[in-house]
Amino acid sequence: MFSTHVLSTLRLLTSLLPYTRKFKLADAHRIYQRPIHLSLHDTCRNNTCRDNTCRDIEDEEFSSLSEEQLKQVYAGIYPTDFPREAIRLKSTRQEYSLLSDKFNNSESDEGKIRRLRFNRGLSATSILHRPTPIHESLIETTRKEFTDHLSKNVTMPLVMTSNSTFFIGADDSNTIEFIPDLAISSTSQRPFLVLEVGVSEKYDDMLETAKTVLSQSSTTKFSVIVKLIEKPLFRSPLKLSDYLFKPRSDIPIPLSPTIKDCYSSDTDPEGPIMINGVRWVGKISAFWEVWGRDATGNPVINGGRVWFYGSDIDSRPLKLSLAELENCPEIVIKSSVLARAIHESRAELAVYRCHKFLRNWNEKRK
Repeated sequence: MFSTHVLSTLRLLTSLLPYTRKFKLADAHRIYQRPIHLSLHDTCRNNTCRDNTCRDIEDEEFSSLSEEQLKQVYAGIYPTDFPREAIRLKSTRQEYSLLSDKFNNSESDEGKIRRLRFNRGLSATSILHRPTPIHESLIETTRKEFTDHLSKNVTMPLVMTSNSTFFIGADDSNTIEFIPDLAISSTSQRPFLVLEVGVSEKYDDMLETAKTVLSQSSTTKFSVIVKLIEKPLFRSPLKLSDYLFKPRSDIPIPLSPTIKDCYSSDTDPEGPIMINGVRWVGKISAFWEVWGRDATGNPVINGGRVWFYGSDIDSRPLKLSLAELENCPEIVIKSSVLARAIHESRAELAVYRCHKFLRNWNEKRK
């Protein structure tokens, strides 16, 4: 028996560890005084380079925010005039807890974001905007592939969930709140397989989460990372402040943009997506990695990184051995299936970004 549930807010109650937040709202004024550092990546990190070039190094390690934007963030509001789709702040674990509380507050107008990460190695909190069409397309594609395979080959009760909350860690000081895009588990365990799709997420944040889960959750056998790299890193091509006092007709976006308004270069159909001569989606490449454990129990990548979208791609399929599940044959997902999900949703991503700009423009003019 196999069932699939899409649960946006469910907290799994089995095997959960206590999680306390001691940071007080009264301390927030001190956070506003914290300098927001801007630094550039200038070195390649392990497992992130290919052919001596870094294809997944973002240009900003920490976001540059104004004081007003920072106040909005700590009020649980994603600033409408911030041009990127993710914010990363230098922070303590207590500040991360405060941010998590604020963005999960139902009274927040951006409460549906619910995608925050804390990177202990960098002491950084990442706040990710609502999932984009390209993110949702990849999740739906992998969910369908997993469902088709498991429904045919597994008879034991399994549950597949999306955006379910797990608490991973040995004690309060090390506990992390983990919300994978997909998780497969039995009804009484933490997930044995988790998958995360990163669009605006930074790879090092995703990797640290994968290693932490594998190190501290003995039931989790695999952590799959699917990471997209957009070049240049997306920043809204239109500056909101330039159009606040101009009529709608001056904005170079169709009255009601659709995918029919999107086009790419005739010489490079996989190149940037344009609308009215403005680039809304850059050049995309993507890879997947499967992380498991070595003989000593330490997290290790299985089979290396596989680039499946962009130039110089690898045709190897994504394989997961699930022999522990009643001798279930391994899951095999063709790279071309994942690549098609990206290709078909690029135009939707461009339209999504246009609509987002228009919503922010309308909100700022009120």
